[in-house]
Amino acid sequence: MKFVKYALLVLGGLVILIGAVLAYVAATFDPNQYKPHIVQAVKERTQRTLRLEGDIGLSFWPNIGARVGKVSLSERASDREFAAVEEVRVSLKLVPLLSKQAVVDTVRVRGLRANLVKEKDGRLNVDDLAGPPAAKAAPGAKGAQPDFKVDVAGVDIENATLAYIDQAAGTKVTLSRVNLKTGRIAPGVPGRVELSLNVQGDKPKLDLQAKLNTRLTFDPGQQVLALEDLALEAKGAAAGFKSLAFRASGGATVDGSKEHAQAQLAGKFDETGFKARLGVDGFAAPAIQFDVELDQLDVDRYLAPAPAGAKQKPAAGDPEPRFDLSGLRALRAGGALKIGSFKANNVKASNVQVAVKASNGRVVLDPVTADFYQGKLASAITINAAPATPAFAVRHRFNGISIGPLVKDLADSDILEGRGDVAADVTSQGDTVSALKKALNGAASLKLADGALKGIDLAGSIRSARARLGAAREGETQAADKSQKTDFSELTATFKITNGVARNNDLDMKSPLLRVGGAGEINIGADSLDYLVKASIVGTSKGQAGRDVEDLRGVTVPVRVSGPLAAPSYKLDLGRAATDTAKQRLTDELQKRLGGGAAKGDADQEGAKSGGSTRDALRGLFGR
Repeated sequence: MKFVKYALLVLGGLVILIGAVLAYVAATFDPNQYKPHIVQAVKERTQRTLRLEGDIGLSFWPNIGARVGKVSLSERASDREFAAVEEVRVSLKLVPLLSKQAVVDTVRVRGLRANLVKEKDGRLNVDDLAGPPAAKAAPGAKGAQPDFKVDVAGVDIENATLAYIDQAAGTKVTLSRVNLKTGRIAPGVPGRVELSLNVQGDKPKLDLQAKLNTRLTFDPGQQVLALEDLALEAKGAAAGFKSLAFRASGGATVDGSKEHAQAQLAGKFDETGFKARLGVDGFAAPAIQFDVELDQLDVDRYLAPAPAGAKQKPAAGDPEPRFDLSGLRALRAGGALKIGSFKANNVKASNVQVAVKASNGRVVLDPVTADFYQGKLASAITINAAPATPAFAVRHRFNGISIGPLVKDLADSDILEGRGDVAADVTSQGDTVSALKKALNGAASLKLADGALKGIDLAGSIRSARARLGAAREGETQAADKSQKTDFSELTATFKITNGVARNNDLDMKSPLLRVGGAGEINIGADSLDYLVKASIVGTSKGQAGRDVEDLRGVTVPVRVSGPLAAPSYKLDLGRAATDTAKQRLTDELQKRLGGGAAKGDADQEGAKSGGSTRDALRGLFGR
């Protein structure tokens, strides 16, 4: 017992002695006098300039601690600032070190600034600080723990700024106003994490404010990190979208040894609810897998509104905005997207389902299906962003759609209605909307039923010209009148599209009163058309305006349709129609008076019997 007593007394004395020595050293040792030596050592070792403008404070009891204020470090062999900090405080408990445990009080960092640069040759501006790459350690036995354990009471980072510059890509991303607070950080121990920051970038354009709250658990031996009870909020602008608001909750895991991460999230993107399952394989060149469901998506909501009176055109003299797809070149992704209701460029769809594959700058959306304007849509879309000028290939099949609302929403034009099938198989290239329209090539077809061509009543126009057919010699032009229309029971046409111009020569429109054919072209790039329609009266009913057209049966009236797509004009060639009518009446009268094609001698005899001649018949026909 006395031995134990003496041992305790000796141990207590040693502790007191050690404490007294440490207290004396702490009181008498001034690390600031070594600043020049520290600066010189850093210069010789790294060729960087270290500036120690603040004081260095040390403590040795009961914890080993240090406080450093106002420190900066330059780039290698340069005076440009690489990193700087206003103040750092850290302390380490002594006793746990004896059992190979590093128990750290809260680490506080204030005013950190750092610039990470990836040079054109792929090197980072921190490679010289990291030293030669360490040999890869052999994996330990399952369940093995590291020899040295780290336990941090917390981390408190205030107002940090971190910038990443990729010189090869010409991009810069800056994290500013970074504030981080954590609870206890120790292997296998869940700890709360609160993070807020601003994100700015140029390619793509980013200006976001974000907040993250979660519970963090990690295992350094297995390189596994898990985020539970995750709550993420972000708002701002990104990739051309304005006034974004994002909220999500869920969880995520990261396996560093396998370079794999996955997450399950649910939340709202502005007014859009979503559910998402995401996976990433490979961190250097990530391959992304996703399965995303959205209840709605209105793309137009996030785009800048067009100037008043110029829905889809820039103001005079202003350059047309270009879209940048360079961000797709490094994308490796595959997955599925479902959208309950969708709107883009004022075109609407519902129950949208899209399968996506992306690699080597090519993005393939195939198949794309949707409920579309009371019908069905089936499409395949390919975007090739690898070349300097992106290229597109689109194949659409619309079955049983209502064409009127679609044309109205797509082109703000009310010139056609009906229901049926539309098909298009086209390619294009360009980085503006105008360039894409002018480079459009391919084919399209149209088959509609029970519709109308709006802007003109062909039968009514022919009837109104009836009294003037004998005298009209010039074309008559009339503007489109939305109150008028030409009904049809069936309309078919095919188009060949070359360099933005769609040409057609097989228009066939049928109704009980009319037969309409035509040929011409639609200049998609210029939003105009030039088309010749030939309308023939074939029915004997009193027609759409209630007037008898018996005398006009068989007469063909050429109608030139031209001008802007939104407001074309119609020119009736009444002189041509009058000539054709006169020819037809002359032929009918001759056949009637000459016996329907009798021999010349018989005709003369018939004329004599009737008391007249052929000359008299012609005079009678024209009323002379």
